[in-house]
Amino acid sequence: MKILFCKAAGLFGGIALAVAGLVAAEPAEPNLGDLSIEQLMNESVTSVAKKEQRLFDAAAAISVLSNDELRRSGATTIADALRLIPGMDVGLIDANQWAISARGFQGLYANKLLVLIDGRAVYNPLFGGVFWDVQQVFFEDVDRIEVIRGPGATVWGSNAVNGVINVVSKSARETQGGYVYGAAGDVHQVQSGLRYGGTAGEHGFYRVYADYHSIDDFPTASGGQGGDNWSAWQSGARVDHYPDDATHVTGQADFTRVRLEEGKSSAYNANALGRWTHAMPGGSNLEVTTYFDRSVLDEASRVHAVGDVFDATLQHTLAAGGRQEFIWGVGYRNETTTVRPTNAFIALINDRARAQIFSAFVQDEIKLISDRLRLTVGSKFEHNDFTGWEIQPSVRATFKLSPSQAVWAAVSRAVRTPSDFEHEKLFAVTGAPIFVGPVPYFTTLYGNPAARSENLLAYEAGYRAQVSRHVSVDAALFYNQYRDLLAAQLTGRLFPDTGPFPGTGRAEQLVTNSQSAETYGGEFTITVAPSDRLRLTVSYSRLAIQAHSASVLDAETLERSSPSQQAALRCNYDFTKRTSVDFDVRHVGSVLLVPAYTTADLRLSFRLTDRIEGVLVGRNLLQPHHPEQPPAPGPVLPITEVPRNFYAKLSWRF
Repeated sequence: MKILFCKAAGLFGGIALAVAGLVAAEPAEPNLGDLSIEQLMNESVTSVAKKEQRLFDAAAAISVLSNDELRRSGATTIADALRLIPGMDVGLIDANQWAISARGFQGLYANKLLVLIDGRAVYNPLFGGVFWDVQQVFFEDVDRIEVIRGPGATVWGSNAVNGVINVVSKSARETQGGYVYGAAGDVHQVQSGLRYGGTAGEHGFYRVYADYHSIDDFPTASGGQGGDNWSAWQSGARVDHYPDDATHVTGQADFTRVRLEEGKSSAYNANALGRWTHAMPGGSNLEVTTYFDRSVLDEASRVHAVGDVFDATLQHTLAAGGRQEFIWGVGYRNETTTVRPTNAFIALINDRARAQIFSAFVQDEIKLISDRLRLTVGSKFEHNDFTGWEIQPSVRATFKLSPSQAVWAAVSRAVRTPSDFEHEKLFAVTGAPIFVGPVPYFTTLYGNPAARSENLLAYEAGYRAQVSRHVSVDAALFYNQYRDLLAAQLTGRLFPDTGPFPGTGRAEQLVTNSQSAETYGGEFTITVAPSDRLRLTVSYSRLAIQAHSASVLDAETLERSSPSQQAALRCNYDFTKRTSVDFDVRHVGSVLLVPAYTTADLRLSFRLTDRIEGVLVGRNLLQPHHPEQPPAPGPVLPITEVPRNFYAKLSWRF
């Protein structure tokens, strides 16, 4: 293993040094990112308060992945890029399924994380989580990814419990001209894409794009093939119109198609979004956003599901003098899900679920002591068809110890409303058998119309410091109290002679609010840039979960669902203006049935010209393959492992 790693590193290093020699005559200008450490701390974010503010002033544990950091990460999906964020739990179950969460409760159906792409929520109402393979983006056109660890329900609403991920795309005005790339590798077999941007009249801009990915099978622990290969292609367009200096109109649409396991299953997503913003005199701002999203999942061995979402929001920001800023908004959301079982172990009860959500939020930011102490209070008010009224308030404060140091604290309430399956009697899922005497009774899980929302009361505090021009520190601590967590529970009701096989019965399971938990821990990051060419980032996160359940096994499963600790070291270095290397090593603690592991990634890039760039990437270099996450509940499947892999990429701007 070590010999192979050294050979790969030596090969990459030799190519990089050779290219460096070819371009040694070029001026030795720094190329390490577009932003210095000081500029990164002052970067604008919008996800915490639903308005633009400096990252340094945000009263939340927030991290930002810039376009340059995404490019230099070597990641090919949003899911892989999230590994760069301290406190994020990211694990591959197989080649096409991820388990992603923040601050605990990791799993394929993790449902306490709100994911947004340009303000469009992409969680699936059927089970409350995200189909990560369907959520593809054209990385070159992503401006940044903002990641909040901790609740964001006051402005974003239900399901923003453990965190918020907001993918923000560039305006079409910033993506003029053409860009094409192609890549090939052993596991990431094919990656290719094309984007072109132009003008539409005097004040309009547009872009269109398409890309394609093909991923090979992952190996199993026994050396076989997991049969989990997949491919995805995506296309889309965006138009940005600026009729005057105060107004911005955006329209965009995307279509993604995913094929899993050689056509055994498939999924697609189609969406369209429109946004109008207008800046008014006195610092006020008005924004209207609406979108439609359709997701189709066709799993040959489980279920065919179609989910339609229509969402419309209005937000008004009002500047009340120099010491206060008031934001309010209203929204409407309509969700419809239709299902059809494709497996004898899934029995249809109702084929459709529908929910309407009406919402409003208010938030007031007050500067109490000049610009040193800021207090933000607000609440979200929602009414849904499942659980009625939900109120989610928060209080956040930031205090500047000095111009380069700040502490912040927050107390928040957030809820996760039951998914369609948990609340509605859509279909019953038959699971493992239990024996009542000599007769096997198959557990059968039903949704529960009496299910209540899960509740979180979160306490957070943090510290940020720009120690010098070359060093920054970011730390956060949290304590979370969860109540009314939803879980499957046997009711004791038995139904003889109704099982899937002759002579078997059913044992009823019901989704109930039968669990509670406390989590606590923290994240720490220090970034050091000894020179304009070198940047080092060290991060560490710690998590503890104490679960309470009627079942000791269920409690243990919750407590071991996420790694108790993670650590990472990332190094970015520019040899010259045209050549660079990016290396990171990370350690991830054990989760249920999966031991801890340590691995490393390496990326070498070289610009042949100002418009042509070549990249060599090696991932998971320290072992041939390793498991990251136990398989999802369901049919017994082989445990697949994440393999060491390599790919080469060439891109051209024109």
